[in-house]
Amino acid sequence: MSRSDEPGTNEEPGRSGANPASTDDVETVVEVRDLKKHYEDEGFLTGDPVRAVDGVSFDVYEGETLGLVGESGCGKTTLGRTILGLESVTAGSVSADGRDVASLSGTELREWQRDAQMVFQDPDSSLNDRMTVGEIIREPLDAHDWRGRPERRERVFDLIERVGLNEEHYYRYPHQFSGGQRQRVGIARALALEPEFIVLDEPVSALDVSVQARIINLLEELQEELGLTYLFIAHDLSVVRHIADRVAVMYLGNVVELGRTEEVYADPAHPYTISLLSAIPGSIAETDRERVVLRGAPPSPRDPPRGCPFVTRCPAKVRPDEFADLPEGTWNALDALHSVLRERSGSGTGLTERLKRSLGLSVGDGDIDEIVDDLFAGVTLTDDADAAVEDALEFAREGEDAEAVAALRDTFGSVCNREHPHPHVVDDSGRTSRCVRHEEGYDSPAEVVDRRLSRPRD
Repeated sequence: MSRSDEPGTNEEPGRSGANPASTDDVETVVEVRDLKKHYEDEGFLTGDPVRAVDGVSFDVYEGETLGLVGESGCGKTTLGRTILGLESVTAGSVSADGRDVASLSGTELREWQRDAQMVFQDPDSSLNDRMTVGEIIREPLDAHDWRGRPERRERVFDLIERVGLNEEHYYRYPHQFSGGQRQRVGIARALALEPEFIVLDEPVSALDVSVQARIINLLEELQEELGLTYLFIAHDLSVVRHIADRVAVMYLGNVVELGRTEEVYADPAHPYTISLLSAIPGSIAETDRERVVLRGAPPSPRDPPRGCPFVTRCPAKVRPDEFADLPEGTWNALDALHSVLRERSGSGTGLTERLKRSLGLSVGDGDIDEIVDDLFAGVTLTDDADAAVEDALEFAREGEDAEAVAALRDTFGSVCNREHPHPHVVDDSGRTSRCVRHEEGYDSPAEVVDRRLSRPRD
């Protein structure tokens, strides 16, 4: 990421925002290796840390847009902020031009802050209503003592024009603008020091659909014109498909699939990606399976599952051979019971609940037998399965929910509960997916999901 000291002088001939067919001949702008960001509790009643980002690795290549998608709370924004140095690194590394971003200070840190900028999700809260648009856009130039005041003023007017605003907007305040116009101000501010790398944190999610399209078009035009590299964070899969060259799918602090956008969307490899894409209207119209509806909520990042992070909700989870013939309805009930018990065992994560546990008081979530009656209504269990469930319930009735979870896991668990999957290369382009079903001897995730969720035939 070599650059000139002055905005407007480091454009390269022939540089384009389009991602090349191969990454072998392009520069790596940012390298992320086994990055972790955990938040520790402070005080006398400490608990397990929040594992917001839990071992993420990828590269961002010059001139590309890397999309980052996943459910709310999966760690997308924290990952973006940690890459920029806005959050401290717990473990792992972020490198740019051979520099370890986490260890930068002084002049080197200021250089990185010029090279890398962020556009925030909510333009209402990210812009200071007491400052004019001109002052907001000029603020990074002032902070980095760029040239003199006349040159800064000229630079701001150039940026205002570049993002599609008018000259008179220089003197107005953020509350006088629409949401789309405010986001243009945020983009202009991010461009002030002419960075090479920009983290776009859901930049259009708070905007109307028609405004979203205009902002996306603006970002693409700026990328083409200035040779920018984007990390585009979003939960709108359609937007990401439009703008991203590659896409990383994130779940519970982990990147579970990473590859070229069209290949990921056309043939998703990881069960979670399959689930996400099935929610897009019309995506399963020509298939023989039902839409994948994930059970429950993601586990708490304070208490991620052992083994695969997606194991508690996975529609393609490997099942033990001795129970492989149980009907889907029975497995749904068993998985739901396991999730309920995990929630009960981890319910003491807040201050009040932890205090109750320290005093030996109950923090249960209702009568377990009533829950079981509801979950297993109309479900038939084999004798061995029924005995295993009853053993787990005995622990739960005594308030030993963690032991109940372990009992269910020991009987109905599999390799998915024991091993954290490593990235498997799943196609010739180098796309990776973290699922044990990519190993030899297993059916692929897509095959299993299609079989388990096949539509009943007339």
